[in-house]
Amino acid sequence: MSEKHPTFNLKEEVTMEHVLLLVFILPSVYMFVESFEFSSAAQHFPQFTSGMVILFGVLLLFRGYLPGPLRRLVVDEADILETDTRDAESIVEETDSDEEEFAAETSDIQEEETVAYGAAVLGSMCVGYLMGSFLIGMLWATPLFVIAYTWWRKQPIYAIVGLTLLSFGIAFLFYDIIGIPIEEGYLHEVFL
Repeated sequence: MSEKHPTFNLKEEVTMEHVLLLVFILPSVYMFVESFEFSSAAQHFPQFTSGMVILFGVLLLFRGYLPGPLRRLVVDEADILETDTRDAESIVEETDSDEEEFAAETSDIQEEETVAYGAAVLGSMCVGYLMGSFLIGMLWATPLFVIAYTWWRKQPIYAIVGLTLLSFGIAFLFYDIIGIPIEEGYLHEVFL
């Protein structure tokens, strides 16, 4: 009368999505804590943005444990307004063939590998953006990140140029309105 308890296999349970979420959550926790050392006027933006990243990152990280209504808000469903009106027999008929099942399993594995690769590349780019912001300043690292990301996603050249200019404009407005020296990085302090 022994009951089998499910075991936790770290290799199967932890995906690149979990790693990417932690890449966002952990620096946000650090930013949230450190923002209390800023002046009261400069505290609000980093506290708000890091708080939102922490909140939604944790919701995504633990979405499998959320109650139904909250899970539906967090999980993106492609056909949220459409319902499946097929009966059980037609669904069974669609998946009768062993060849179709094998092809579906193979495509699922390929899709998982593609998603893992994409998450790894995006996570690496985000870490690179953080390091670039530290080294050369966020004002200059932001357009470089946008160029790298849009190039990797194979966007047309006009989209790359337009989004890069837009990102630089937003970063510059942030710098100009708030007055935080985001144009300076560690290398600026060392060499100038």
